[in-house]
Amino acid sequence: MEALQEKICERTEYALVTDIQITLECLYEAYQMEGDLLKSGKNIYATMIYPFIRMVKEQCSTMGMGEEELHKELWKTYETEEDNVKFVDAAWRFLESHQREAV
Repeated sequence: MEALQEKICERTEYALVTDIQITLECLYEAYQMEGDLLKSGKNIYATMIYPFIRMVKEQCSTMGMGEEELHKELWKTYETEEDNVKFVDAAWRFLESHQREAV
């Protein structure tokens, strides 16, 4: 019985990691498509970026930062990383470190 519970927990944790990484990939694409709007001063709430920021925030529920602050950090990461894979890796490391600090 205990072994079954461990397998369920492992699958759930893996699914959560996969979900966040997929959301980060989508966020990267949204940043590519709407980055010019952000640079021109458009509010994130009026772009397709906002739903992905909200999803990341919900998936990382222990984070104590607001959506705009989270967006600013992820936007900095987007601007420094040159491709999707590097962005997702760097964003994932940021989210992990911030969750550990919040606990």
